[in-house]
Amino acid sequence: MKTGLYPQVDPGKLGTHRFGDYAMRFLFGAGISLVAGLAGMAFGSKIGGVLLGFPAILPASLTLIQKKEGKEEAAVDSIGAILGAIAMIVFAVVVSESVVSLGVASSLLIALLVWLAVAVGLYFLVALTFEREPAPP
Repeated sequence: MKTGLYPQVDPGKLGTHRFGDYAMRFLFGAGISLVAGLAGMAFGSKIGGVLLGFPAILPASLTLIQKKEGKEEAAVDSIGAILGAIAMIVFAVVVSESVVSLGVASSLLIALLVWLAVAVGLYFLVALTFEREPAPP
């Protein structure tokens, strides 16, 4: 388990993944996108849009992380996904509330800055609470 308050990058791990790992992620993402598209065609764009918000490769990624690095590391990544999803919800709310009055470009720029602030803020809130990077309780 990595410790510390800052995310770490290990470039040495880039070459450790097999083609099959990437193929599994691609197939999960494509399958979830397909289901979301079919649901959107059958039940309307609102349902399809909500389903497209599901992180398509998350299940495959967590499975591979669990196999290679264990349950605890997969749990850390799942918490990171939850924090990222919260930040994306805030992004979507900012865009939906400001796009008509501010225009697309301004609305997206403001939402991007708000997303960045929320994502980084949540990360450090969790990191400072546990005095290490986000991990399961």
